[in-house]
Amino acid sequence: MASISFTPSAERDYKKLPTEVRERVKDIFDGGFATDPLAQEFHATKLATPFPGYRMRVGDYRILFTFEVNLVQVYRIKHRRDAYR
Repeated sequence: MASISFTPSAERDYKKLPTEVRERVKDIFDGGFATDPLAQEFHATKLATPFPGYRMRVGDYRILFTFEVNLVQVYRIKHRRDAYR
């Protein structure tokens, strides 16, 4: 089981999310995401260069993260129109 850590920008993004989206994201992080963030149920997709890591869709929002053996580093949670800027 990997631990989940948030960058300061991801924490700010999380606090700015609409309530219903924040609840869905919280359910994902409280569920099996830390066990296997690349599991089929999360639909994680590898990002193309120059973006590091993976992305996961939550409605119109994207969770951008990197994954190592024991650490999932969430670095952005943004609306899809702003996520890759």
